[in-house]
Amino acid sequence: MNSRRWLSVLMIVFLIPVMFSGCGKKVEVSNVEPVVTPMPTVQPTPEPPEGPPCTLTGMLVEDAEDLKLRPIAVMLDNEYNARPQSGLLDAEIVYEIPVEGNITRYMAVYHHNPSDKIGPVRSARPYFIDKAMELNAVYVHCGGSPQALQDLVTLKVDTLNDLKGSPCFWRSTDRKMPHNLYTSTKLMREVMESNKFNNKTAPEYFKFSEEFLNLDGKNTGSISFNYSKNYTVGYEYNEKDKLYYRTINGIRLKDKESSKDIATTNIIVEKTTAKVLDKVGRLEVSNLGKDRGYYLTAGKLIEIEWSKSSRSAKTIYKDLKGNEIIMNKGTTWIQVVPDYVRIEIKE
Repeated sequence: MNSRRWLSVLMIVFLIPVMFSGCGKKVEVSNVEPVVTPMPTVQPTPEPPEGPPCTLTGMLVEDAEDLKLRPIAVMLDNEYNARPQSGLLDAEIVYEIPVEGNITRYMAVYHHNPSDKIGPVRSARPYFIDKAMELNAVYVHCGGSPQALQDLVTLKVDTLNDLKGSPCFWRSTDRKMPHNLYTSTKLMREVMESNKFNNKTAPEYFKFSEEFLNLDGKNTGSISFNYSKNYTVGYEYNEKDKLYYRTINGIRLKDKESSKDIATTNIIVEKTTAKVLDKVGRLEVSNLGKDRGYYLTAGKLIEIEWSKSSRSAKTIYKDLKGNEIIMNKGTTWIQVVPDYVRIEIKE
């Protein structure tokens, strides 16, 4: 047994250096190219325009000459067959006011923003003319009520009227008359130039805050206006992008050409009165004097007072302390709302 034990020990002693010598051998590594992870490309943030601010939106523009352009106010159809409209997305200000037949009509105002297709274009009404005059805008329409057509002559308003042959309109083939008349800012400005209209008048209108403004007002997530059982317009606030998205009967309004949602930074509500004038149902909407209303921005609402001293005078919007309201930079929709329209406000 002793000899066997010694033999085992000798074998172990002999094997140990052999084992360690094997561990000490170098391992050859094949020539493998190292994997290099590319650095993500950082897209530069676009530089904001460095020009002066637009007096209709407060937004800076690249070319200061654009701010000298005269505003253009275009009457837009809002019947069911005219929706969705084209060009509302490009307007700096949009007015909505009732007309006969329990419907409303828009007046879209274009200053320096271009738009390739605007419409459908419809007829004039006296109270829309008043709004165009306070902006010194060229008024664009297709015909109008007897009173409106007379007012345009009496008040010497510069107009582009399809029924008078202004060559800035065309008819589309995808809709039936009268819901298929369109124009563009390029064509309108060319005709304004050929008609020798003053095309270099910069309006002075809203006052804007340099910093984003959070009103000391009522939290308002939505507001709606029930014009009739078949027509309720609303705005829904989105906290992420600080915009109000416009809805008709609960469905978001979209631009016909781009399918983008129509949204606005500011909403002004003018409460007023209206009465029916004739058997056709034409309205007289009171927009002179003063009355109450609301201003909404950044998800907040304050009560305001509006006043307008004459048909061509600028409408002044003040808070209830008598201070002219300061607005956030961006587009504005103005709702002129007679007292028969039910307004619903939700947090």
